[in-house]
Amino acid sequence: MALQHSFSDTPSLADGPRLRAAPISPATARYVQTRLGRAIRQRRRMLELTLQDLSVACGVSFQQVHKYEAGLSSLSASQLWAIATALEVPVSYFYEGLAAPAAWRADNDDAALG
Repeated sequence: MALQHSFSDTPSLADGPRLRAAPISPATARYVQTRLGRAIRQRRRMLELTLQDLSVACGVSFQQVHKYEAGLSSLSASQLWAIATALEVPVSYFYEGLAAPAAWRADNDDAALG
């Protein structure tokens, strides 16, 4: 028996967003980008790789790797995975020591009490 999907009960965009806004400010986003970039640079240097070495392994230009390391450009999840693979670390390596914003902790604490 084939499944049929009906989209008639799917809310339209006019009904408003179904997800709550992410509690992250532009300053926090910049902070996270900068921290990720520093961790990438630190690991690359630890392995004695050049920008060119990492860029070839990830399939981007060395200028783009420099932008990631400087925190000037956001990384997609797939690009971060490619960098982590090239640097021989799990993706979580880049987030070690990065504390969650207080707003997220408060939401999680409320959910745990719920």
